[in-house]
Amino acid sequence: MTEAPVASRRRKLTPERERELLFVTAQLVGEVGYEQVTMAAVAQRAKCSTATLYRQWESKPRLVISAWKALSAESGEDLSSIDTGSLRGDLMEVARYLVADDLANEPFTSLPAAIVQDEGLMDIVREILIHPILRDLAQLFERAVARGEIRAGNPVIDLADQILLGPWLAQKIVHGTEATQELMEAVVELVLLPALTAQPATA
Repeated sequence: MTEAPVASRRRKLTPERERELLFVTAQLVGEVGYEQVTMAAVAQRAKCSTATLYRQWESKPRLVISAWKALSAESGEDLSSIDTGSLRGDLMEVARYLVADDLANEPFTSLPAAIVQDEGLMDIVREILIHPILRDLAQLFERAVARGEIRAGNPVIDLADQILLGPWLAQKIVHGTEATQELMEAVVELVLLPALTAQPATA
C-alpha cells in the first residue's frame, strides 16, 4: 500500500486555533516589541511547533501583520461596511475607523519603526492591511460619484488615499504618537471634502 504524502496528512488549523495563535503573537509583540519576537517564542507560548507557524504564515512578518489584522477585526470595526448615504458621513466614519483601529492595535506600537526600515515588511503591510483599505475607499468614492456628490474623473479621487492616510501615518512615524479623531476629522472637513467637491475652474 502506497503511503500518503506527508502534506496530505497535515491537519489544517481550525479557525479557533488560528485565532488563538494570532492572539498569542499579538500578546508577545505587545510585551517585547516586534524586533524581539521570534517564531520559536510564539510556538513555545502557543504550544505548537514552529513548523506549524511557518506552514500557515511562511514568515515572522506575515504572522505578525496577520495578527495585527486579526486584532483589528476583533474590535468590530470594518471599513467595508461604511455606507452612511453621504460622502461627508462616509469620510467621517473612515476617520473614526482609522482612530479606532489605532486604539484596538496598541500591542503593535513597535511596528511603524520596523516598517520604515524593512521593505519586505512594508510589502506585507501593503498586501494585508493597506490594499484592502484602498479597495474600500475606491468603492466609497464610486458610490459618491453615483449619487452625484462628486464628479467622475475628479483627479482628487486618485489623491484621496494620500490626503487621508498621509497625516495618519505621519503622526505615527514622524511624531511617534497616534492620530486623534479631531485630527482625522479636520483632515476630512478642511482638506479632503473641499478638494473633492470643488467645482473645476472655468477658462
